[in-house]
Amino acid sequence: MYLLGLSGLAVLLAAGILYGHWAKKYETIASIPLLPSIPLGTFPMTLGQWQGRDVPINETVLKVAGNDDHLSRFYTNSQMKMGASLYVGYTAEPRRMLGHRPQVCYVGNGWTHDYTDQEIIRSTKGIERECLIHRFYKHGLMYEEVFVLNYYVINGRVTTDQREFEGLWWRRPKQTGGRLQYVAQIQISSSSEQAVRLFAQEATDQLMEYMP
Repeated sequence: MYLLGLSGLAVLLAAGILYGHWAKKYETIASIPLLPSIPLGTFPMTLGQWQGRDVPINETVLKVAGNDDHLSRFYTNSQMKMGASLYVGYTAEPRRMLGHRPQVCYVGNGWTHDYTDQEIIRSTKGIERECLIHRFYKHGLMYEEVFVLNYYVINGRVTTDQREFEGLWWRRPKQTGGRLQYVAQIQISSSSEQAVRLFAQEATDQLMEYMP
């Protein structure tokens, strides 16, 4: 019994040492994230006929999001008399992105989800990418509606399915071939569905240039 007890203790000690090793490794990885190829704040203010301005995000919201980099802008197309908001959240710890999607965030802020369509957006350069377009509405002092186009970029690959990074495998920063993996969420919103489509066509190619 005494020998069994010592064996059990040895196993626990070994497990503790192993856990400490991996915990330290994860901490090191998380402290030096793989950032965008170019800081998102340098994204062009002018895209074709669209002119942008920065829209600061509340510090509390940023803390909850836990992104390693982000972009928040409102772009106006004066010739077409329309505007669209652009939000990009980027993280090298994918689990932070879970729950931060239109169906959760908008509904949590009082909007009613109407529908979600799977779409293909063709950029101005002719490149096709998958996206989701959601419609939300709200009854208050006046009726409001908003269209939200969103998709994710996982290690340079576009997807609309967050299940690709929601499992246990993604609970900690991951490395593949010596490179830290990442997830970026792109969200374009407007009261006009035409606006989100047109702005996405103009912006998607440029955004991909910022992804490692």
